Amino acid sequence: MEFIKSIFRQQVFKFILVGGFCASIEFITFNILIKFTQIEYLVANVISIIIAIIINYVLSRAFVFEKSKHTKRNEFLSFILFSVLAIALNQLILWLFFEVIRLDIQLCKALAIIIVAFFNYLTKKHIVFKA
Repeated sequence: MEFIKSIFRQQVFKFILVGGFCASIEFITFNILIKFTQIEYLVANVISIIIAIIINYVLSRAFVFEKSKHTKRNEFLSFILFSVLAIALNQLILWLFFEVIRLDIQLCKALAIIIVAFFNYLTKKHIVFKA
């Protein structure tokens, strides 16, 4: 039982839970936008990412990265900066997989989320929320 409790306290586990929840929100929002509206897939991608980023910031701040060496203002600004970079990376990956490699759009989106998750974890842990 103590082993299970220690797993739930680990930062990586918390990041995976929050990240998985936000990735689900992003993926579902993206699919709703491309299936039920006339929004172009790259625009739908940005909208879905922004929604997920807002939720991710609130949850990451509250549950994953509780302490930071930065002021809340600087922390938020660095979060925004790295989020913009993550959006650009996500857009590039989605476009590359869909337009160049010609994979299914849902698979492209899932792969983009997975790849960008590593970038997000590293930048948030080592820069944005660094204790």
